[in-house]
Amino acid sequence: MIFVWIHLITWVVLFVVVSVALFSRNEKLSKINMMVARLGYLFAIGSGLMLLPYAYNEHPGLTILKVVVAVAVIGLIEMGFARKQRQTLHTRVAFIIMLLILIVGLFGIYLAKI
Repeated sequence: MIFVWIHLITWVVLFVVVSVALFSRNEKLSKINMMVARLGYLFAIGSGLMLLPYAYNEHPGLTILKVVVAVAVIGLIEMGFARKQRQTLHTRVAFIIMLLILIVGLFGIYLAKI
């Protein structure tokens, strides 16, 4: 049960730090939040791996879909960070990334059945 909370809290923290990193005009603040987000990936992946057997037993197809979407969202976040550092990030792309983080979080809540 503790891994469910670690996983969900990690996604909430990721939402906050990624939004600050993408929308902040302060370059130093953005870089700090990018590093915190990368640390958050480790917690999200680690706790997700611990929860995988439980979710897979209940909903195998949805669990596989959530894993794929979560890894894709992490990749999109990193692409957003790269665009932010090159100063070519569009606001629309940042909002899409934030929306996808929320979708993954809601997906996780559904699979956790809290």
